[in-house]
Amino acid sequence: MRVCGIIAEYDPFHLGHRFQLEKARELAGADYVVIALGCAFSQRGEAMLFETHDRARMALLSGADLVLGMPVSFSCAQANRFARGGASILNGLGAVTHLSFGCEPGSEEYLARTAELLSHPPAAFTQALRASLKSGKSFARSQGEALSAGLPDVPPEVFANPNFILGISYIMELKRLGSPILPLPVAREGNYHAQGLSPLSSASAVRLALTQGSWPGVKASVPGESLSIIRDAAENNRIHQPQALGAWLMGTLNVRGEASLLSSPEMSEGLERRILARARQAASREELLDLLSTRRYTRARVSRALTHALLGLTLFPDTPVYARLLGFRHTAAPLLKRIKGAAVTLIDRPGRNNPPGFEEDMRAEELWALGAGKPAASAWRYPMIVID
Repeated sequence: MRVCGIIAEYDPFHLGHRFQLEKARELAGADYVVIALGCAFSQRGEAMLFETHDRARMALLSGADLVLGMPVSFSCAQANRFARGGASILNGLGAVTHLSFGCEPGSEEYLARTAELLSHPPAAFTQALRASLKSGKSFARSQGEALSAGLPDVPPEVFANPNFILGISYIMELKRLGSPILPLPVAREGNYHAQGLSPLSSASAVRLALTQGSWPGVKASVPGESLSIIRDAAENNRIHQPQALGAWLMGTLNVRGEASLLSSPEMSEGLERRILARARQAASREELLDLLSTRRYTRARVSRALTHALLGLTLFPDTPVYARLLGFRHTAAPLLKRIKGAAVTLIDRPGRNNPPGFEEDMRAEELWALGAGKPAASAWRYPMIVID
């Protein structure tokens, strides 16, 4: 049995995602494709536009066989922790043979060399990284510059690409786990980073079009199955508008103070004091991000820290001990039988003895529901998805 894993957000699932899923299945010769899906809040630190089960359904209707939900402390995290969450879940199933991810055309050849350098960093790399950090630059930029110095024949822009950084993070996590899973990069097609819409638009471009009401462009960028779910979500208030929880966040920071921030792994160098000082000067989340973002403190890092405070997260385990079983296809019955008793616990419904972190996960889903104009209790009412 060959099983290909993909770590994703699918907010929403678009034609580029379908291309990667189908290509990954083909290249791996996979019998099944398993998705480790980020849940209510994204790696960017923002609430997902679409509800977790809606995004899982989009993936299943477009070819995925099984969708598992990552704990929020891993899905709302920097690249290496996001990768650790997804890779650990897929490895823990004991059946996944390949891990596929998207990358920019031409960058595939540099993945293994970069991962090897990071696994065994020479002294010159470490010194360059420390010097760059000391100058006030962000970790991502500092690492990119140190990699450029260590691998001078690689175009510098490669190391700045978020998809490349994620791909390296996946490979590094598989190495750390001693996993037999094989990395499987799939080169993206089209101008994926363009803000305009096309048949292979990015998820951010599709989200922007949705918030602007540009339905013709959305229709041209997503599979028909996704479009039906998107329309239904829009008509039935299952879309979380950007900034919907902004006032709640500002209240949390001003009432709870440092206690709301200190557990976040994004905190260092007194960032919590900087956040609290600026929180009293800002009237919205976006304004606060504008005030806080610097060369050292990137917008994404601060955004994640703010979301950790909003959600009241206190548990950031080293690896996930569970995943939510969001849905599967009936034809995946042999796969479900194979992963029964897997090292990672699969939860299909809340119970009395939920594992550590599960209550925080569901609190994140409750807050997502409130931001979409739904009662918090609605987050508990979604049954597991089964596709015939």
